[in-house]
Amino acid sequence: MQKPTLFLAAVLLVSCASAKMTPLAEIPKLTSLEDVMDNQATAADPQFKKIGQAKFDDAELAAMIQASERLQTTSLKSKDFSKTMKSPPDFEALAQKLNDKAKALGAGAAAKDAAAINAALTEMKATCKECHSKFR
Repeated sequence: MQKPTLFLAAVLLVSCASAKMTPLAEIPKLTSLEDVMDNQATAADPQFKKIGQAKFDDAELAAMIQASERLQTTSLKSKDFSKTMKSPPDFEALAQKLNDKAKALGAGAAAKDAAAINAALTEMKATCKECHSKFR
């Protein structure tokens, strides 16, 4: 009886995780900021756990490039919701800053430059925290 329970738990876990991973081409069509932020967190949080690593393997670098693409797309989409924020220019500036750092992450990962990756991840995480402290 334990095997079906583990299988069901695995299916539910995958279902929940994939619910936040909107296909990249569909992100511009999202209608809620919450969905955009869920996609950002799903992409960024696993990468933030790697801050401080001296080296990254090929799978980690590929995941960072994918996260970079997703974060660039979601940060641009998040600007659509600035009209509902208490300080739209601040929100848009932080979204643009995240976009810039996501580009830096992708460039660092493509170059296999651990220092650039760590700098981009550290600055992205700080940007996320700053935005959450102002708008969450």
